[in-house]
Amino acid sequence: MKFDFPVETIEYDFDLVGDCTVQITINGRSVSGNVIHGHLLKGHNVLKINFSKKDPTDTKVYATLKYFKVNGITFTEDIKTIEYRIDNGEHKNAQPTIKNNLYFGYVGSMEIVIEQTTELLKKAAWLIAEAEFECVKPPLRGEMYKEKNSENIRRDAKFMYNGGVVGTDAQIDQFINSIQLEDIRKPINMQIDRQRIENWINQSSRVSIQNFDQLKHFSYANGVLDSINTLMQGSKKVYMPPKCLFMNLEMLKDKDVDVKDVFADEITEGSTVFFELPAPWYDNSIIQKKILEAKNKDCKVALDLTWLPMSNETVNIDLSKIDEIYVSMTKTWPLLDFRPAWRWTREKVNDFQSIGSHYGYYTRAPASLFMKLIEEFSFDYVYDKHMKSAQEINKLFTMTPTNILWFSKHESVKHDDAKHINNHYYLDEFVNIKKLLDFKGKYWW
Repeated sequence: MKFDFPVETIEYDFDLVGDCTVQITINGRSVSGNVIHGHLLKGHNVLKINFSKKDPTDTKVYATLKYFKVNGITFTEDIKTIEYRIDNGEHKNAQPTIKNNLYFGYVGSMEIVIEQTTELLKKAAWLIAEAEFECVKPPLRGEMYKEKNSENIRRDAKFMYNGGVVGTDAQIDQFINSIQLEDIRKPINMQIDRQRIENWINQSSRVSIQNFDQLKHFSYANGVLDSINTLMQGSKKVYMPPKCLFMNLEMLKDKDVDVKDVFADEITEGSTVFFELPAPWYDNSIIQKKILEAKNKDCKVALDLTWLPMSNETVNIDLSKIDEIYVSMTKTWPLLDFRPAWRWTREKVNDFQSIGSHYGYYTRAPASLFMKLIEEFSFDYVYDKHMKSAQEINKLFTMTPTNILWFSKHESVKHDDAKHINNHYYLDEFVNIKKLLDFKGKYWW
């Protein structure tokens, strides 16, 4: 039996009928009781069941295996087909082996080989899933509320490092919770606060955005997806990377929009070109070259900068070559409940986002909250807080960083070609190290 998680406990129980005994050994060591604890286990283990009875010929004396559990998960059915070796010294006319079928009547023994993972990533994932279980957690599909049980722990461990990041930070959470609702009900000043946001971004030691003034139009959005949706739905042809946030392509399903691979297809004059910058699948330099190519062909170029606050590299963006940018801190700060975002555009976009921003007809609390947050926390705050720890985690778990701090690469982590999550989902190529960062120092890493 092979397990892709660390085995913490093995539990079993037998019904004994008549004068008989069942003795258990693990790796040659006798075990008393009904539980084998993880500290007795190696990577490869042999659990041996020895059955004996006073009168080997007495068919009314036997034992049955009631259950066999690993980490609380039942594997009793898996035991049924394991061969049972009959002691032919006691049963001379019996065949040497039979399927045990959870029944022990002949004197004899059977061995259960148990192999557990020794991979550090998987050991950490199981520990977090069990010790830090989250009852409310966005799932791959289905309910967001779940019970703590062995199956949910196992699933959480399996997908511990898979996916995007919902920003968490105790200090930012504390600040948000201290704000009174009455303090964030007023509208923001679009012109003044636009300048404040631009200055705040450009105080970063890693990020520089030039020529904000060339993008004349500024608006508030509930997340960047509204802006991306407007861009794509208003285009007949969109060039974009084949790997990006899966929702971007999901929104185009069944829509009359011709989606092209920006790296493989020839860019045609006057098209729409969209990138995430940075993106963990692509070098920033490759994206920058494609931006120049697109502008030379008079294309509209739009950038989603959601991952920018966590860039591991220095990023310089010249907006004289860009037509639209979308900025959000939701992948960096704990703002999923509010999702404030901002759009800068060269040309006026005639959608409700623009109209609502102009007339003050937008959700004011998230926008005002954002403005209060940038007074307290720098653009680089979360990145600077985790940079050293991320380096230590990558070294311990033998991973290599990407151009985004949250994501690392490990030789055991591969894309699911069966695409069980979504046809456009590719973040499973990486290890999302956020949970390792959250509990660094609390556990063994």
